[in-house]
Amino acid sequence: MPNTRTDTDSLGARELPCGALYGVATLRGQENFDISFHKLGDAPELLKALAQIKRAAAAANHDIGILPRDVAQAIDKAAEEIECGLHSDQFIVDLLEGSGGTSINMNVNEVIANRALQILGDEPGNYSRIHPNDHVNTGQSTNDVLPAAVKLAVYDKASALGHLAACLEVKATEFADILRIGRTCMQAAQPMRLGQAFGGYAASTRRLESKLSQAREDMLVLPLGGTAIGTGLGSAPGYRSAVYRHLKAIVGANVRPGDDMFDAMQNADAFARVSSEIRICGEVIGKIASDLIILSSGPNSGVGELRLPSVQPGSSIMPGKVNPVLPMMMQQVAFAVVGNDAAVSLAALQGQLEINHFEPVIASRLFDSIELLAKSSRIFADKCIAGIEADEEQSLKNLMQSSALATVFVPKLGYAEVSRLVHASAIERRPFIDLAIERGLLSNDEVLKVVRESTDYREEIA
Repeated sequence: MPNTRTDTDSLGARELPCGALYGVATLRGQENFDISFHKLGDAPELLKALAQIKRAAAAANHDIGILPRDVAQAIDKAAEEIECGLHSDQFIVDLLEGSGGTSINMNVNEVIANRALQILGDEPGNYSRIHPNDHVNTGQSTNDVLPAAVKLAVYDKASALGHLAACLEVKATEFADILRIGRTCMQAAQPMRLGQAFGGYAASTRRLESKLSQAREDMLVLPLGGTAIGTGLGSAPGYRSAVYRHLKAIVGANVRPGDDMFDAMQNADAFARVSSEIRICGEVIGKIASDLIILSSGPNSGVGELRLPSVQPGSSIMPGKVNPVLPMMMQQVAFAVVGNDAAVSLAALQGQLEINHFEPVIASRLFDSIELLAKSSRIFADKCIAGIEADEEQSLKNLMQSSALATVFVPKLGYAEVSRLVHASAIERRPFIDLAIERGLLSNDEVLKVVRESTDYREEIA
């Protein structure tokens, strides 16, 4: 039994492993673009989307009389196996391939064709019955298939931030009555409650989740059916409506063609938009992480109002040191996501004329951002946010030692009296509140009552 088989394309013949489901186009793509650690087989959501499109195309082409039933059914079965995660080792083209997605599309076409041949009892490479281009790819072009698949993959892959928001909401409730000093420009500003700060974090995360969800829905508007440049040339009459009907049933979502196919194929702004929302998510969560680092600093030499979970020793030279490694991880994820978004933005900008041929790098960077944000935000929620403790005593001490409380007592003591107390506090280097209590202007109970009332949220009523 031979160990290899011969496949031929317009550039000549090549030897392939006998058991390979891919063909000569894939082999050339693998040889030309072996540049990164991420191959098509490492992108299951993209493979799933490509397989779904090939299934819908086969069914549509059978409906309009282009494909015989047995061929369409064999293509459908082969593509369904890929959709379910089988044969991933056969997808060897680099995600950053430089052919505008042609090598990716042909890798899928060849694997489906050869697996479909096996299903019908034929040998891989004997394309007279099922050909990668003439049958699996009929009615399609890389130019409409790949961006449609990337959109479906992003729709499938983009995850929500609900778990992180829920963890923050729990802390907002837990810390609802803990008084602290609010800070602006890294200086003491006005009193507030720790729960209000965490409530703000939770609200921002919920808002981000909503915005990302809206951008995700835009991924269901596809260029599929435009073939090479938007005219639909290469597909038979009735194909477009049929392929969307089948794809909608396969995907289980409201996939639909763009209002203008030329616009749908020329522009990648939908990818730039969803990438931007992911970047903003990273930035806001990174800012929350930065706040936690500041508030947990110390414990005896910094702010020290929060205690983060101790998850690992922090130094190879300083015994007992524990660092805020999880918030720092979240910040680094934010840095990476910002960089990925810059790449997506540049790729969207550099599309030329009728198509954008930089969708491979758009897909690669989007998938990376989505994975980074999804994994890190869950780890951040479970291993950091859920275990945060408040040092109520330190928080109250920082508040009571601050002259920023002066504004709170102006209505009770008057501006002139408060000014004298603040001036004396600065000269004697003693807390403003201590002086007020010593002089009989306030009692301890009054101080806490007035300060607590000052932190109540004041909502304007129209």
